[in-house]
Amino acid sequence: MPRILIVDDEPNVRWTLSEFLTREGFDTSVAQDYEGAVKTVDLESIDVAVVDIVLPRKSGIEFLKYVHAREPYLPVIMITADPDVSQVPDIVREGAYDFIPKPVVKAALISAVSRAVEKKKLVEEKRVLEEQLRRHTVQLETLVTVRTAELAEAHNFLNTVLDSSTEYAILAIDNEGRVTLFNRGAELLFGRTAAEMIGGPVDVLFVDAGEIFRERPPLHDDGTTHPPGGHHLEVWVRRHDGSTLLASAVLTPVRQSADGPILGCLGILKDLTADREREDGFQRMKARLEHSERIAALGRAAAQVAHDVKNPLAGLRLYGLVLKKKAAGQLGADAMELIDEIIRAIDHLTDNVDRVLDFARPVTPLLRRVDLSDVVRDAIHMLEPQMAESQIETRVESCASGTVAMLDESLIRSALFNLLLNAIQAMPGGGTLSVCGENAGGEIRLRISDTGIGMTDEQLQLIFEPFYTTKNQGLGLGLPYSQKVIEQHRGTLEVESRKGEGTRILITLPGEP
Repeated sequence: MPRILIVDDEPNVRWTLSEFLTREGFDTSVAQDYEGAVKTVDLESIDVAVVDIVLPRKSGIEFLKYVHAREPYLPVIMITADPDVSQVPDIVREGAYDFIPKPVVKAALISAVSRAVEKKKLVEEKRVLEEQLRRHTVQLETLVTVRTAELAEAHNFLNTVLDSSTEYAILAIDNEGRVTLFNRGAELLFGRTAAEMIGGPVDVLFVDAGEIFRERPPLHDDGTTHPPGGHHLEVWVRRHDGSTLLASAVLTPVRQSADGPILGCLGILKDLTADREREDGFQRMKARLEHSERIAALGRAAAQVAHDVKNPLAGLRLYGLVLKKKAAGQLGADAMELIDEIIRAIDHLTDNVDRVLDFARPVTPLLRRVDLSDVVRDAIHMLEPQMAESQIETRVESCASGTVAMLDESLIRSALFNLLLNAIQAMPGGGTLSVCGENAGGEIRLRISDTGIGMTDEQLQLIFEPFYTTKNQGLGLGLPYSQKVIEQHRGTLEVESRKGEGTRILITLPGEP
């Protein structure tokens, strides 16, 4: 049963507060002044104290100071009939749990005391758990220390075993920062030989060697207690050629005995480059798969809608042509022009429907040996009228080693036509369109750059979403269709752009096998 101490110099108040709390199941003790309250706290186990600020001789704030110096986690609730604003900072500074004005309302008192009791209970539980954790930590430290001693005793045999490992770099460093063990894996990771490094400084191996080995555990032994177990961290390794790479490291202090001083450090490192590349590749593959699934679902829905619309459009066009034939010679020129406008609008809608169906239709490339440079020149030739109208200068750089690959010429031409047309439309006031092809390590790379208006980061994130467009006209299917074609050729399409700085497109395709 929680025990509550009530401190007030008025007997009626003490009795009333005690009755309130007793009826709610609390055990109470009372005191009329500072001295009596101090004596009670010293002799009894108190869970919560309810203290009047104004007491004979010494105030309730003095008692609050005493309690928190003796037992910092004991909640103290202050009460007073004449609140003095100037006392509030002292009350807060000394750590009072709560403040209740007189006359004390029963509900407010019970609520405050209940909360304080719960807090005291949680604090006690926390202290018990911390003590258990401390004991477990000591046990673990002892076990690790014993293992470290065993490791030191088997040093000669372990050197032979460790040196056979090539996946992990294993090295030992003494307290002076000199390398005492350098296995074959370390030679591969650092690009240095064991003969070169044994006895040499560890500083040349790490970008922040001082911080890693001397300014913190495991080699920092200043008399304080450091965990003797392994320290897991990521470090930047400095290779012999001056390059750096990221590696995971487990650093373990080495002691001759369980309670002896630190003699050195054993480090086990693994190159994270391949792991990070695999993780990045997996994330890109996952994002590409999710994007493809969204496009496929949207394409199926769009194809169904387009199919349902195409037949009525064909009927409307037929009706328009019949109407035009019957009205010939009977209606004026304006009426006939209106009929032609209706037919043109139907043709435009039909063309859009066909484009949606083309986008939704599965792409199955018919591959044959094609020179990509020839396809680029054909696509540019088809767009020469638009470039001339917009006063766009074209710069085409051909690859000297050839850009031959197994491609579906028709599909690739359509994809390039869309990309080049986008570049032209991004330069309404003129500019430069640059196209450069190269053969790099068995890959065909085609770069398309313009000096147009560019795109914002938000626009760049959405350009491959079907039906997204920033133009007044168009369905927003050009880039998604081009990406679809490139990916069907086992290639990639990457776009870089900044507002006002133009756009750069990189197409990568497998070269001729």
